[in-house]
Amino acid sequence: MGNYYNPVKIKTDSLEQLENVLNNLNSQLSKVLLLTRGGDFSESQAAHTLNRCMERFEVKQLEVDISNPDIEDLFDYYKQLKSYDYQCIVGIGGGSVLDLSKSLSALKNMQIDSVSALRSVIEQKLYIENQDIVPWIGIPTTSGTGSEVTCWATIWDRSNGVKLSVDCKKLYAHTAIIDPTLMTSLPESLTASTALDALCHAAESYWSKHSNEISRIYSLEAIRRIINHFEKVLDHPNEVTYRNEIALGSLYAGMAFSNTRTTACHSISYPLTLELGVVHGIAASMTLAKVMEINAASIIEKERLTKAFGVTNCEELQKQIEYFHQRSGFASRLRDYDANEETIEKIAENAFTKGRMDNNPVTLTKKDVKEILMSIY
Repeated sequence: MGNYYNPVKIKTDSLEQLENVLNNLNSQLSKVLLLTRGGDFSESQAAHTLNRCMERFEVKQLEVDISNPDIEDLFDYYKQLKSYDYQCIVGIGGGSVLDLSKSLSALKNMQIDSVSALRSVIEQKLYIENQDIVPWIGIPTTSGTGSEVTCWATIWDRSNGVKLSVDCKKLYAHTAIIDPTLMTSLPESLTASTALDALCHAAESYWSKHSNEISRIYSLEAIRRIINHFEKVLDHPNEVTYRNEIALGSLYAGMAFSNTRTTACHSISYPLTLELGVVHGIAASMTLAKVMEINAASIIEKERLTKAFGVTNCEELQKQIEYFHQRSGFASRLRDYDANEETIEKIAENAFTKGRMDNNPVTLTKKDVKEILMSIY
């Protein structure tokens, strides 16, 4: 039982749909903020399509050359845009671009004069009362974060060694456009790590305390699509059919955890990334099998979950995840990231993110987390 809610309009179609979305958004719309990934994007076919779709609007473009944006990055973008009265945001890129789009939507016209003031705004969720939040449109170019259909954004605070979250139901995207042709140029490592992130979103959503009948359907469909096409998309990266399957898997995982949030795997992954530099999707998937084993007795219809993974037990799942890591060039053991007793202690200490660890169906202690970490040492 339970309740399910997700207001995002979803178009599994071509990027060219953006023109219709903008034209129907608001008859008074004139100024659009466009956030894109950096690099060679401005020379891509997608960039030319965007320009054609937005030619009747005044567009200010910001290229995002960073990954996992920090609170200082967000403040820098906020300052750059203070004098630009954007009425809508279009974000096209990976999770970092979409999370920044969401965050800048939340901060529109707020009076913030320093990084410390911004930190307070985020920690105290002062943006929830902001009457000037603008609509945003999410166009993912990776298949993993699900940010285009969730109402929260991850912002890192590296100076304090923590992860912050911009989180508000008013921050669901107006529209998400899923175009798998935008993902064919993704390098293998990013294809793999984002797909594994989506896999964790789906699995953790399935056993989350807030799991419901609808979210579990999305979870199982996401897992099946990702598991069945993971190697295929690595072997044939330009095959749009396989890209589409992974994109849909990521979308369904996003639809699932948009209502349930993630659990222990993601909570432990944050300090793994901060302390050891482990890529996020790899960090989350490292503990997936062990957390599933701990949660086993609390998982509703556990057999459906293991069947979706194509395994019969958690030991097989661990081997499967390790194979996926190896296949895509990532290490599965903490020792390969120069972990030691001191860092493991620190990771365990900082692994209890509110809204993630307390969402796990089984209550974990610091000792439990250390045992999980030692199992993958």
